[in-house]
Amino acid sequence: MLLHFIYNPIRRITTREAILTTAMRRIFPILVLFLLALPATAWAVRGGSGDGTLVVDNGRGQVIVKARGGIIGRFDSGRITVEDVDENDGRVPTVYGAERIRELGGHRMLYVGEDVRFRMIGGLYRVTIQAVGMDVSAVGRGSVVLDATGFSDLPGRFSINGGSFQPLPGRPTTFQLGQSPPGQIGK
Repeated sequence: MLLHFIYNPIRRITTREAILTTAMRRIFPILVLFLLALPATAWAVRGGSGDGTLVVDNGRGQVIVKARGGIIGRFDSGRITVEDVDENDGRVPTVYGAERIRELGGHRMLYVGEDVRFRMIGGLYRVTIQAVGMDVSAVGRGSVVLDATGFSDLPGRFSINGGSFQPLPGRPTTFQLGQSPPGQIGK
């Protein structure tokens, strides 16, 4: 038995004709795809091919990121120090859940607490995270220092520049995040 759906217009003057002409029905999907592709294209052009990536999964210890790009993350318990190196770039670091906030001077802020979340997108930052239960993702160019000293039993894991995951190092170890142009990350 075939089911037939009956077309019952809401208003009697409604017709069964298409709203868009045939030409418009052909160009509409192309226009939509073009509009959806614009932000991705702009991000790719702005980001550049030299950007690197960092992923820290359930880390314990210290992560220092000095980079131009984006950093997002969270931790269960600890502290994060954020230095906005270029306050004139219009980008503002965002930190949620901190129980204590202290201005350290020199464009630096300290946030301490449990279940803290943070986001710094599109600027030049120096971020130091000392915590347990860290999940950090960064994209950009600069340097990263990873240190799980004292947490040799469960240090967490990390991946740098798309490489395979490995345990966080038991001593301070520096990695290059992408390809940094000379003189960009100074001080």
